[in-house]
Amino acid sequence: MTEKTYYNFPFVGTLLVYLTELYLYLINFISGSFFVVVLLSMIILSLMYLLITIKLVIPKLPFIFSVIFSVIISIYEMPLILIDNYQYVVTIPSAPEELIHGSGIFILTIQTLQVASTGSVENEQTVRESYNHNHIRFFDIIQVKNHMLYSSKNKQIFEALGLIQTEFEQMSENVAVNIKTSNKSIDEFLARENSSGSSAGLALVLSSLSEQGLFQNYRLIGVTGAINKNGKVTEVGGIEEKIQIANENGFSYVILPYANISEAKEVKKTLNLPIKIVGVRDVDEAIHFIKELNKN
Repeated sequence: MTEKTYYNFPFVGTLLVYLTELYLYLINFISGSFFVVVLLSMIILSLMYLLITIKLVIPKLPFIFSVIFSVIISIYEMPLILIDNYQYVVTIPSAPEELIHGSGIFILTIQTLQVASTGSVENEQTVRESYNHNHIRFFDIIQVKNHMLYSSKNKQIFEALGLIQTEFEQMSENVAVNIKTSNKSIDEFLARENSSGSSAGLALVLSSLSEQGLFQNYRLIGVTGAINKNGKVTEVGGIEEKIQIANENGFSYVILPYANISEAKEVKKTLNLPIKIVGVRDVDEAIHFIKELNKN
């Protein structure tokens, strides 16, 4: 090895340990707590080395860089300890909401609840039994994998630092661009605390345009779909659950993104539902369908 290789070894070694630990975490081999403990241990070991060799004439800068790097990544990964216990996500139904009374446009949403692993929660069956015992209806119980937690953690950090917008904030901006006016009911909806997601975007725009008189609707229509500033309707999740909610609430029609149409038709076929499903690519297609529907 050359002298330069030896010089860079502390930093390269720290980086390799970090990447190895990250890989093991993402494949669920180690926990987030263990991951962070290893990072903190690297800081301690590097500091101990610097203290022991403080009077020796050897390069210390590589170890200083190693300590700085270890501190930075430890701070960045520290939130993993806080979310380490989240083991399951439970999806439960939400009542469809007609923001503009008489519009016939109902927002289809689902709630997701995170369940932490505690002494009383040991496995999926325990969670299922708990919800059944309390007579709480749910659609699905999803086991949370480390890669899901890591992605969520990164996203929340970027949002907290203002580097990216939350989905709800982006939806609020996109809706404002499409409706081009203020609407009290929609403004109140967008001002709600602890709101998330973007799947209400299309319903919000259609509700406002209906109140503006762009079209009239006398049918009960469930709507889900994200929207961009150009009025394009984009894919959303929870399609199976939302179709079930619409059907159970007596809606004959569901408008959703065209990107979700294949999944939606499969759900309709599998569950043998009578509801009519319409996929749209943009707001204009949705309005056209509603106008044609109300001609009959």
